[in-house]
Amino acid sequence: MTISKKSELLTSILLAMTGAVLLVSLFGYMRFNIDALQFRVTVQFNEKGYTEVEIPPLGTVRAHTHTAPLLVSVRLENIDLQLIQRLLSDTTERNEVVEQSKTVLQQVAVIFVIKLIGLAMLGGALGVFLTRKGNLKKYIIGSLTGSITAGVLLAAAYLTYDISAFRNPQYTGVLRVAPWMVGLAQETFGKIETVGENLEIIAKNLNLLYERLDNLQPLGETTDEFKILHVSDLHNNPAGMDFVLRVADLFGADMIIDTGDISDFGTPLEALLLEQLNHIDIPYFFIPGNHDAPAIIDRMNQIPNVTVVNGLVEKNGLLFYGVPDPSSADNTVIPSDLSIIPRLTQQVVNRIDQIAPGVDIALLHNDKMARALAGHVPVILFGHNHRMAITQQEGSILVNAGTSGAAGLRGLQTTQIPYSVVLLHFRPDENGQNRLVAADAISVSNLEQGFTLDRRRFDIGE
Repeated sequence: MTISKKSELLTSILLAMTGAVLLVSLFGYMRFNIDALQFRVTVQFNEKGYTEVEIPPLGTVRAHTHTAPLLVSVRLENIDLQLIQRLLSDTTERNEVVEQSKTVLQQVAVIFVIKLIGLAMLGGALGVFLTRKGNLKKYIIGSLTGSITAGVLLAAAYLTYDISAFRNPQYTGVLRVAPWMVGLAQETFGKIETVGENLEIIAKNLNLLYERLDNLQPLGETTDEFKILHVSDLHNNPAGMDFVLRVADLFGADMIIDTGDISDFGTPLEALLLEQLNHIDIPYFFIPGNHDAPAIIDRMNQIPNVTVVNGLVEKNGLLFYGVPDPSSADNTVIPSDLSIIPRLTQQVVNRIDQIAPGVDIALLHNDKMARALAGHVPVILFGHNHRMAITQQEGSILVNAGTSGAAGLRGLQTTQIPYSVVLLHFRPDENGQNRLVAADAISVSNLEQGFTLDRRRFDIGE
């Protein structure tokens, strides 16, 4: 073979490899479903061998899993929430789906590899075509070169693949500040059922204690009394949500006010927790927190008896003014910049002061904004900092429900963070206007020591 022919052959091989890389990079993807989840997997040439899992809008988890210069990306594109809800409630069906998923993944892997090799073969022929001197033999050589290139790289990725690399992954996006999510399901979800059962027992015992407390310090309840259960910062804890609904039922609450952070990252998947709210038959006022993204707010707006409060709302003769956290307008979970709090607070104060005959209850998520409203509204309900407290300042009663979900699923991994709610008692005064007369701070410090109930009365002074 002459030097010119060798050079021409080498050029054809290089062009074939380039064509294979180009076509695989452009079209090397595939969509597939595993029951309620739809994924998109892609393969691209990269300096190092990485596998990344993208979960919009949370971010990406990436690990150096293999030596071949390929980037394998798996992106969660769609979720069938109704199907997931059914699977979570049916253990037998869930186990069947897990077994079926293994078969589906094997089939998808085989089909995807065949597609990639086919693309590489076509790309190899395309690379030869670019020389404009192609003939059948050269096209065959180009196709073989492309397929061999893809086959060798895929084989190298398979043979060197190390799934344990995800024990020390790289995070981007929101996941960068929450790496605990990777092992959360394994470490935590098994505890939810036990926690929920214990909280049910505690809720019933609370009711007994509540009756005894009434015997000691009777409020003289009448049919005119209006009871509001104030909750906040559930953070995706199903046990906490169950506890809230049971307490509302056992104590005969007339409505529930939730001052935000019902979710952790505001994703559609987290909206599954909200399905429990479909069963409530009393009004539920919700003020979005910094963890509640538009997807959560949209879902809350679709639930009967739930009102997402943003501005002035009237109920049972009381005027409520709700102020969503500014961060709830987008998909970030970062609290608002402290430097803008004074300006935002002043805007809220100006609006409230212009409302006649006057706002009875202000509903906020941010604790700093709430405290700045003291003196402008008789009762101010808020959360955010996970510290339950009932205080009086400048003639206002400030109520922080703490965290009704014990800081969320993360709270299931510790007994240091209490579950907390506050039951508010309103009664008509001599003018027929409902006023806050008592607040019961209910706190479950941990499941072994039980709970505390602390009543503050405002109709007889300290």
